[in-house]
Amino acid sequence: MTIDAKALTGRDNYYEDFIVGDVYEHARGKTMEALENVLLTNLVLNTAQLHFNEDLAEKIAAQKHRIVFGGVTASLVVGLAMQDTGEQAVEEVGLDKVRFRVSVIHGDTLYAFTEVVAKDDSADVCRGHRNVGLVHFRHWGINQRNETVFEGERRALIKKRSFATAGLEVDEAAATPSRASAKKSTRPKTHGRTVTREPVGAKVSKKPAAKSRPAVKVKQKTAAKKRS
Repeated sequence: MTIDAKALTGRDNYYEDFIVGDVYEHARGKTMEALENVLLTNLVLNTAQLHFNEDLAEKIAAQKHRIVFGGVTASLVVGLAMQDTGEQAVEEVGLDKVRFRVSVIHGDTLYAFTEVVAKDDSADVCRGHRNVGLVHFRHWGINQRNETVFEGERRALIKKRSFATAGLEVDEAAATPSRASAKKSTRPKTHGRTVTREPVGAKVSKKPAAKSRPAVKVKQKTAAKKRS
């Protein structure tokens, strides 16, 4: 069975379809469940107890409830935006200027918005890809009370309509050096692993609120999916 990959994605989310200044309200909302917060918090070994200790949260948290780990909030908001802004992405380039404005608790429902900030298809930003362009998005999420809970800026390389994979295949025979031409390593053998240790006493550097977003005029996409 042959599957046309283009049929699996939208028809209006290529590089040419994004216009600087457009703001999109994405089609779906998502209610934050306790399982999503607590499970993912524990899986990534986040030890901040206010994310998973309800007894402690009732005693010291302003909301008297466990607070959702920011990584989960960001993932959910950006995920809600991906059908419109990421289906045609060939590479995620960056996510920065992340801000968490209002705490999210279990049971809050989040909705996502996106503004197209800038576009660039010059060769120096396309990272070796052909027929793509860099799109700079600003994402934000609001809760059911219209409070902004998350803001962040994301850059992604998005396919143009002319994008094709033909000619991108790598000649493995040419790319792989022969055993005879390969240079011998002068490193001592360490049973398949090279272990680098910091010298004893070496200093290790450590990297170190509520606000609603002003109202914006939302431009619906021509094929926008309505929330049911």
